[in-house]
Amino acid sequence: MRRSGREKEGSLSYLKYVVAIVILLAAMIAAVVCYYMDMNEKLLSEARRNLKTENEYKEQYFWQFVNSRLNWYRTVAAFCDEPDGSGDENWHMILKEYSSDDMRFGIADTHGTIYFGDNETADISDRGYYNKVMQGEEVISDVLVGSWDGQETVVMAVPIWTDGKVSGAVCAEYTTLNLGQALNTSATEKAGATLVFDKTGKVVASYKGMENFTTIYDMLETMQYKDGNGVEKLKKDAAAGESGYMTYYNNNKVRLFYYQPSEYNDWTICSLVVTDAEEKVLKGLKTTSLWMLAGVIIAVVLILLTSVSGIRHLQKNVKKMQRDYLTGCFNRVTGKRIVERGMHMEQNKSFGACLFIDVDNFKGVNDTYGHDEGDRILINVGRILMQNTRDRDIVIRFGGDEFVIWMYKVDNVKAAEDVAKRILEAAYDEAGTGLSIGIAMVEPGEKNYDAVMKRADEALYQAKAEGKGRYAVYSDAAK
Repeated sequence: MRRSGREKEGSLSYLKYVVAIVILLAAMIAAVVCYYMDMNEKLLSEARRNLKTENEYKEQYFWQFVNSRLNWYRTVAAFCDEPDGSGDENWHMILKEYSSDDMRFGIADTHGTIYFGDNETADISDRGYYNKVMQGEEVISDVLVGSWDGQETVVMAVPIWTDGKVSGAVCAEYTTLNLGQALNTSATEKAGATLVFDKTGKVVASYKGMENFTTIYDMLETMQYKDGNGVEKLKKDAAAGESGYMTYYNNNKVRLFYYQPSEYNDWTICSLVVTDAEEKVLKGLKTTSLWMLAGVIIAVVLILLTSVSGIRHLQKNVKKMQRDYLTGCFNRVTGKRIVERGMHMEQNKSFGACLFIDVDNFKGVNDTYGHDEGDRILINVGRILMQNTRDRDIVIRFGGDEFVIWMYKVDNVKAAEDVAKRILEAAYDEAGTGLSIGIAMVEPGEKNYDAVMKRADEALYQAKAEGKGRYAVYSDAAK
C-alpha cells in the first residue's frame, strides 16, 4: 500500500511538472503569437507609411519630368517655322535628332498632318488632343492605342503661335513603357514599381510585364487576396479621385499597393512594393517559436535581435526618403515639417533667418549642355550649401534649381548676410556657378512658414532684378 501511495504521489508530482511545463509552454507560445501578430501589424503600418511617402515623391518626380519636357517643347515651338509642307522648315533637324525607338517627335500643321523625323507623315485631324492644341491648349493626351506601330502611347503637345494665331503644334509621342522607365529609375527605387493609369485602368506609365495585360485591373485580378478582392474598391476610388491601400499576394509574397489621384487628366498614380523586410522579420519569429522549448532566454534573444534588425532596416529607409535623391539636401516636404515644428516651439527661438537661393541662368545650361550638366551643377550647389552652413541649419532642395536654407538661432541679419557671401564666393570659385539669394528674417514669435518664404522669395526677385549673382535682404521699405 505504501509503495502504491508513493507511486501515486510520484505520478501526481510528475503530472504537476507536466502541467506546469504545458502551462509554461502554452504561455510562451501565446506570447510569441501575440508578439508576432503585434509586430506584423506594426511592420505593415510602417511599410504603408513608407509606401505612401514613396508614392508622393514619385508623383512629384514624374510631373517634374513631364513639366521639364513641356518647357522644352515650348522653347521649340517659340522658334519653329510655320509648317507649310515645303520641307525647308527649320525644325526638320530637331525631329531627326530627338526621335528614338521609345519617343517620336513631330510637328503638326493646321490641316491635321503631322511630320516626323523619319520623313513620315500621318493624319491626326481626328485626334482629340490635336483639336485641343489647335484651340491654343497645352495637352497631355490619354492613352492612345495603335497610334504608333500598335504600341500604347501618350502625346504631349503645345501650340505654335504665329501673329497671335495657332499655326501648328509641337508633339512628342511617348510609349507608355518609356514614361514608366522615366518614373522607375530614380536613385531611391525600392523593390517594387510605380505606375500611372487612367480611370479605365489603361496604364499611362508602364513597366516590363504590363504589356501582357490590357489594364492594371486585369493584372490585379490575377493576384490572391485574403480579405476579399480590393480591385472593385480601387476602381471606385480611382473614379472618385480617392486614395487608398490594398494588400495582395503573388507567389506567396506579400505586396502592398498604394494609390492616389494625380495632377493631370484625372489619372491615378500607384506604387507597389514587396514587403521583404517584414517577411524576413516574421520568418525569423516563426523559426524562433519552434525553438521556444529549448529555453526562454534563447527565444527572447532571437526575437529581440530579429526585431531590432527589422526596425533598423525600416528606420534607415525612412531616413533615406527624407532626402532629395540628387543633392542629398532635405526634400521639400521633410524640410517644411522640420522647420514648422521648430517655429511652433515656445517663443519660436529655433529658426531666425530664411535664405531663398536660385541658380542663375540654369535653364540656359540645360538647353545648351543638357540635363546631365544641369544635374552636376545642382549636386555641386547642394554640396556647397551644406558645407557653408551648420549642422543645425536646414538645407532644402525646394524644387528644380531652387534651394532654401533655414538658419538656426540667428537673431541678426549680418549673420545671414555673412553666410550668403560665403555661399556666393564658394559657388563661383568651386563650381563656376552664379547664384541669387533672397534673405528674410523671422520675426520674434512668428510661426507662419509660408509668410517667411514669401518674403525671402520677394527678396530673391529683388536680387535678380539688381543683376543676379548677389543677395538682397527683404525690407518693407524697399517693397
